[in-house]
Amino acid sequence: MISRIIMGDSTAAWHNLAVEELLFDTLGPEEIVLYLWQNRRTVVVGRHQNAWKECRVKLLEAEGGYLARRSTGGGAVFHDLGNLNFSFVVPRPQYDARRQLEVIRRAVAGFGVEAAFTGRNDLVGPGGAKFSGSAYRFSDAVGLHHGTLMVRVELDRLGR
Repeated sequence: MISRIIMGDSTAAWHNLAVEELLFDTLGPEEIVLYLWQNRRTVVVGRHQNAWKECRVKLLEAEGGYLARRSTGGGAVFHDLGNLNFSFVVPRPQYDARRQLEVIRRAVAGFGVEAAFTGRNDLVGPGGAKFSGSAYRFSDAVGLHHGTLMVRVELDRLGR
């Protein structure tokens, strides 16, 4: 059971990723945290990605966007205020990606959005369109599972 739900109050990616890192580094052994947050226009790249191969950095910055790197692997993700991000920070013995995604699936179902799991731990809507992806990080004691929910993303900017 989730012991704390934190609603982010910043839209700065670097701040939100730092909060996530702090939660990961300071999680108590009996604590489970769900952190909900949003970033203004940002491309967030995975831990091992070359940002200049993943996005048009100069165009992003010229349009007022930002570039950030997260501590997890996975692909580059476009964030804007039409995107809701979630982070589960969980002690390793309680970590279960499928159960955590079930929390998200049930939450979107409450808004009338039917979603299903894929084998890659993504959520897809009717017709198989992906609207939520996930990435992960682990220490000996803690698991981090975070992802995105595309609600009303600026698709033209995402494509660029």
